[in-house]
Amino acid sequence: MSSRPCIRGCVVRGRHFAACSDYGRDDGDCSGCATAEARDDVMLCHRCYGRLRRRIETAPQLLEHLRTMTLNVGRARRYDIERRARPGHTHAPVDPDLLDATRDIASTVYVDLPDAPTPTQVRDAARAGITHIIDHYDDLANDAESIVQWWQIVMTLEIPTAPDFWTITRALARWPLEDRRHWARAPCPSCDYRTVTVSPPSYPGGPSWYACQSCDWERSDQDEHGRYRELMGPFDTNRTPAYPETNGS
Repeated sequence: MSSRPCIRGCVVRGRHFAACSDYGRDDGDCSGCATAEARDDVMLCHRCYGRLRRRIETAPQLLEHLRTMTLNVGRARRYDIERRARPGHTHAPVDPDLLDATRDIASTVYVDLPDAPTPTQVRDAARAGITHIIDHYDDLANDAESIVQWWQIVMTLEIPTAPDFWTITRALARWPLEDRRHWARAPCPSCDYRTVTVSPPSYPGGPSWYACQSCDWERSDQDEHGRYRELMGPFDTNRTPAYPETNGS
């Protein structure tokens, strides 16, 4: 087990250093100050490791979503023109933010999009792009400079030095994807609450992710030789979706 702290300075909720005034108490003001340990062989804790990788893995689906919206707006506009609608009653041109977000996210995952691609072509190109990233993800997650760079272009809502750049998180906040998570069948191995969600694979052969909504525990179904897949169960399309605002215990 790693003895390194998470490079992002994460702490464990409910755990305190012995010098903390709330050590041994459940009703103190400190929500937790003990540092989270990094995952083996990387510089990120399990939670940060999973959050960053999951967000990268959404890129193909997100780019497909953006391209679909772009084409739908264009088709609606052409339809209005063909009907000879009066001036001022046609649909607005494609939102330039859609085009900018598509360009920026494609560059993030090393994708050169062809001219006038279909949504499926965009998705497939992005899947090929993230394959290289995922294959070398542990190297990325074990390099301090790479972590800073990737966290900035993937996880933040705005890059201070490039406020117009569309990070993956910024695009998801503007044009969200369907939330398909459902509750796992077993309680969290860390806090024992039944608040673990199961996120589906974002691409064929990709992992399902288990994340507790009550503590910082997170793993994938590929961790520890598939141990958590057996414990939590695979993603099930027939299960009722879970919503973070209605966490149970």
